[in-house]
Amino acid sequence: MIAWWQGLSPRDQRVLGGGALVVALLLLWALLIEPAQSARHSLQAQVQAAETDLAFMQQAAQQLSGLQSAGSSHVFDRGGRSLLALADGSAREARLGAAIKRIEPIAANRVNVWLEQANFDDVALWLEQLQRQFGVRVDELSLQRGSAVGQVDGRLTLLDAPH
Repeated sequence: MIAWWQGLSPRDQRVLGGGALVVALLLLWALLIEPAQSARHSLQAQVQAAETDLAFMQQAAQQLSGLQSAGSSHVFDRGGRSLLALADGSAREARLGAAIKRIEPIAANRVNVWLEQANFDDVALWLEQLQRQFGVRVDELSLQRGSAVGQVDGRLTLLDAPH
């Protein structure tokens, strides 16, 4: 190889040396510099996306904190009714009076309700109203499809929110 190199004219040696230098620089660029720059740009995009997500989560956390503090200080007006009376009366107002087969108190703050052939939409609206207006939440829920379309049978346990 050395003999071959020495056999070349000085002009050919310069051209081949310059070509080898260009190839070495291109390989350096292709194998080291370009992948490092691509990785850097990718990481910068990931950091920017993570910062955007963090800002959104911090804002959502502040809103949630505000809602929780507002919700915890909210006093529900029940007109002095117990959970049992509230569940029975509100169910009748929600057109579920005929579907209620039994309401049974478990404790001062828990009530079981059995429904048969209740309209599912009416049940969902009733439960949402209990939560929103009176702070009563569903602790357990077991519903099965009824014999007619849109009808359900089941049992649910209502839990009184602490005042």
